Amino acid sequence: MEQGILDDLIDSVRRQNLHVLSVVVRKDGEVLAEHDFEAPKPTLMWSVSKTFTSMAIGIAQSEGFLSLNDKIVDHFAGEVTETNDRLKKMTVHDLLCMGTGHAKCPMEKVIRDHGPFDHISKLFFEEPVVYEPGTHFVYNNAATYMLSKLISVTTGVSVNEYLRPRLYQPLGITQPYWEADVHGISFGCNGLYLTARELSKVGQLLLNKGSWNGQQQLIPAEYIAKATRSQIDTSDFQEFFATVDHKQGYGYQLWRNAYPNSYRMDGMFGQYVVMLPDKNAVVTYVSNEPTNMTGILELTWKTLVDHL
Repeated sequence: MEQGILDDLIDSVRRQNLHVLSVVVRKDGEVLAEHDFEAPKPTLMWSVSKTFTSMAIGIAQSEGFLSLNDKIVDHFAGEVTETNDRLKKMTVHDLLCMGTGHAKCPMEKVIRDHGPFDHISKLFFEEPVVYEPGTHFVYNNAATYMLSKLISVTTGVSVNEYLRPRLYQPLGITQPYWEADVHGISFGCNGLYLTARELSKVGQLLLNKGSWNGQQQLIPAEYIAKATRSQIDTSDFQEFFATVDHKQGYGYQLWRNAYPNSYRMDGMFGQYVVMLPDKNAVVTYVSNEPTNMTGILELTWKTLVDHL
């Protein structure tokens, strides 16, 4: 362990009063350093959950349950009450890269009102598709929920159950809790609980292009290659918290970073897993930071990356 590489980061966290709970740094496949600001425990991952839904889609495609080119309406024909040419064109790929063609997230109002979250697919199909699918990025929680529901429809089990033998068990992760709706569908876009150590293993898996311990190919390398490169332009992303790291493109439920050749899982309140292929390193943060969550991501660039 080389705890000294975290000295600048720990000082910066304290100076900025950032509410980081844990940080784990992996390099060359091993934990290089870690620090717990509070006792570690399973924590809500917020939108980091989305990347797990994406990994499930990649595995399900390899097992023949679905294809990225499948039309969404073909899997949910019984739930579509009105259709148009744009909706008919929408594919699994479009949901993965947040290019559904919606002008806003169909869940925007229920998120603002804190529910109810009982009929998300209805909201999804009722939201107008105003852009050609695949051409316009809109951060879309409902799209990820639909990917989770697609896993349930095609495999017969929830995303969380589907990942148990395929991801959690090989990585030595105890079955995590994942919040589900009244229909038993894991929310997909949110709701997964993990520790920082567990999460860092998944970051290592992505860095290894889906291979674990050089022995098991848990996720097809071809899918990871697609998931981790930009699939849609995000240069117009205008959320109040957006930084240069939000404008580098979006893959399959993963963001690209401004730092060369790097990408990340990204969740509200400062949940980040930053993959740095050029450093053969993974930096994982679990946090509960309500006001400056991007400041946590920027700890990587300002205090850590030059030490790796």
